[in-house]
Amino acid sequence: MVNPISRNLPSPIGPQTPASRTAGTAQGTGGSDFATQLRQQLEQVSHMQAEADAGIQNLLTGQTDNITQVFTAARKAEVAFSLLMEIRNKLVDAYGELKQLRV
Repeated sequence: MVNPISRNLPSPIGPQTPASRTAGTAQGTGGSDFATQLRQQLEQVSHMQAEADAGIQNLLTGQTDNITQVFTAARKAEVAFSLLMEIRNKLVDAYGELKQLRV
C-alpha cells in the first residue's frame, strides 16, 4: 500500500516575480538600489568618523577617560574609510576600462 507524503506538487524553480516587466524598469530599479546602498554606506562611514571625532574631543577635554573605546572607534572609522576608498578606486578602474571598450 502506497502512503503519499504530500499531494501538493513542488513549485517550479525560477524567478518568483513575473517576467513581463520591461528591461528599462528593471535596469532603473537596479541602478537606484545600487545608488541607495552606496549613499547609505557613505552616510555610515561619515557617522563613524563623526563618532570618532567626538570621542577624541571628549578624551582631550577630560569628559571621558576610556581611551580604549576612543581608540576602537577611531580605528573602526579608519578601516571603514580605507575600505570605502578601495571601493572607489575599483569603481574608477572599472569605469576607465568601460571607456576604453570599442563599440
